[in-house]
Amino acid sequence: MVLYRIMPLDESEYEKEDATCPYWARDAILHQRVDYKEENVKLWQKQTSSGISLGDIEHVVYKAGVAGLQGIRRNMTLNSAKDNSFLKWIVSNGRTDILDFLILAKQSEQVRKSMNDPWYYDVADNSQNKSLAIVVEKCKQYKSGPLYSCYALQMVRALCGLRDYNACTTYWNEVKGQLADDVVKKMIELKVASALSKTGRRNDALEIYAKYGDVASIRSINNGNIKNELGFVYDLDANSPYLEGELQNWLIYFGIFTDYRRLLEDEYYYTGARYFEENSAKLIVERLDTLLKVAHKAVREKKSRKMAMWHYALAALYDAKDQPEKARKYLMAGMHYPKDAYLKDTYHFLRIYLDARTATYNDEYEQQLFKDLKWIAQKIKSKVTPEIYDKLRSAEGGSCYEDDNRDVYQIIANSFYWNDAMRRLLLKVVCPRMHKAGRYVREIQLANMADNFLIETNGYSGEMFAIVERLSYKATRDYYKRIRHPEGDFDQFLNSHSRTFQYYWYDILATKCLRERRYAKAVLYLQHVPLSYQKTMSVYPYMYRSPFSYEMETEKRDTSLYHNYKLHFAEQMSESERIMKHHHDPNERANAKIKYALGLRNSVHYCWFLTRYSSNTEYTDIRYALPEIAYPNDSAICRHDEYVLLSEKLIKSAFDLFTDREQAAAQLRKFSYYQRVLDDYGNTNVAQDIRLHCDKWRDYALNNKYK
Repeated sequence: MVLYRIMPLDESEYEKEDATCPYWARDAILHQRVDYKEENVKLWQKQTSSGISLGDIEHVVYKAGVAGLQGIRRNMTLNSAKDNSFLKWIVSNGRTDILDFLILAKQSEQVRKSMNDPWYYDVADNSQNKSLAIVVEKCKQYKSGPLYSCYALQMVRALCGLRDYNACTTYWNEVKGQLADDVVKKMIELKVASALSKTGRRNDALEIYAKYGDVASIRSINNGNIKNELGFVYDLDANSPYLEGELQNWLIYFGIFTDYRRLLEDEYYYTGARYFEENSAKLIVERLDTLLKVAHKAVREKKSRKMAMWHYALAALYDAKDQPEKARKYLMAGMHYPKDAYLKDTYHFLRIYLDARTATYNDEYEQQLFKDLKWIAQKIKSKVTPEIYDKLRSAEGGSCYEDDNRDVYQIIANSFYWNDAMRRLLLKVVCPRMHKAGRYVREIQLANMADNFLIETNGYSGEMFAIVERLSYKATRDYYKRIRHPEGDFDQFLNSHSRTFQYYWYDILATKCLRERRYAKAVLYLQHVPLSYQKTMSVYPYMYRSPFSYEMETEKRDTSLYHNYKLHFAEQMSESERIMKHHHDPNERANAKIKYALGLRNSVHYCWFLTRYSSNTEYTDIRYALPEIAYPNDSAICRHDEYVLLSEKLIKSAFDLFTDREQAAAQLRKFSYYQRVLDDYGNTNVAQDIRLHCDKWRDYALNNKYK
């Protein structure tokens, strides 16, 4: 989404799949040619009747074919006009002059379109040139009337089509004083500018393009000679109405770059892409510095009637350069200038955003943040629409345990400006800095609000969950205590906009306890998680695997395990832990230690769902981590290697405890260590049974350890 805003934008433009791509790859979108279709349609309505549909006018003027209009011109009946309100008005009022003009304009357009064909060969007397010559003569014959400007437009277009550029500019000088100051005159003058450029009068053409803010045309006729088109327009007219839109385009451009910079800091980022991005980044910085000069000039000269806009631009540009202190200085300097309601709101938010980037994270700042978040919450509630809720629920209905759905949900959540603004503020700026300041509870609270403000998400794939997964049980427990016992108004406010469902947090806390081998503590949480909730979790279908299986991989199903799977595991691990530490019988301690070791190994292996929520051992990154924060890596979260090694160590030490040779041999047999049974415990009943029932070992020659 677009962080820096000086004018309202069409939100749907940024919901598209390619909206997250770097804007230097979408340069044409930023600098489209001036399009006066909408303004022209409104002029037709103004000159005819306010009761006519704008859509009907657009259809007739821009889409209807010549043959259809000729048929209506011949009959001039309401039936021939069909259901189009514009055509019905023309027929009812006998305005054959409008039909005659539209037919001529569309015929001229068809001819000029054929001349743009790459296979077109221009000779003086071909049919296209003859047709345009006829258009010129008909336009000359229209000396006065309500459509005089329209015929003048067709005249300059036809002359340009004939490559008679001198005649075009001469005609313009003759008639421009007679034309109404409306959109048609703008279109004529822009067409004349193209004729001027063709006759070598490029500076005159550039002035016209600058006057109307047609940046794409400025670029096209200068072959890159003017790199700072916005500055060029500003120098000609500091109050050009087109500066605002062009400036907004560049702020979009630089805003996207600030997000993309994160990829360049990733050492694993695809090398080929890195080369492209790094070189593009240099170009972006050059453009940013160029635009900064224009903004500084505008602020210094004070010629513009929109000084607040230029101060905002300076603040945004310095923020994009990662200089938030300087950005805040220029934003505050622009506070006293007049603004429209939209710019007042975006000023307010950028001030909040820059405060978050520059403040010291202490109790005083938290109170200011509380006040700011209440303001943002009110904006979200007042602007959100039912359509946005529907889209979010649709995304949430998918498999939110998967990272791709996390992206889908975020694209939609971020397509609504005020919600995106809140998420960007909290997830990108505030949460990482709260973590750095050691305020882990507040970090989770704010991330929870960012993910769940509009609707309550699934909970196992969002940014808040990614943060929680990389925090300890203690930090998560401290957070949950603040859900149950909020400490002040700020806690209550955050809780009211967050996912606080007891069973959800109990299961997370219990899972962290299982991950950290706090089995007795896990039991206390899991006793309160009902089976009905367990069945809603995506990991529930896996809970048929025995967590104390001696096999490393097995697909054997034991459906009796489904009921309170985690609870029973925690209870047995807690009991095994108690026995292996305190039982008087060394054989009991040895058996308990083996069971504990198996549970420990399996809980991070084929029973992974005991200690995490995804089988993927590469955890989803925290997207907006500060580079100086050392979050736990994937191995530290998963603990797979650590617990497999510990399990092997425990099993080895368990066999040193056995005093009962039969029990020791029985355990070795369960591990399929048949040779060791025969070597070390060959005179046991277990060894005898192996020789009796297994051909491989029947004639096995006992080694010297046999007793």
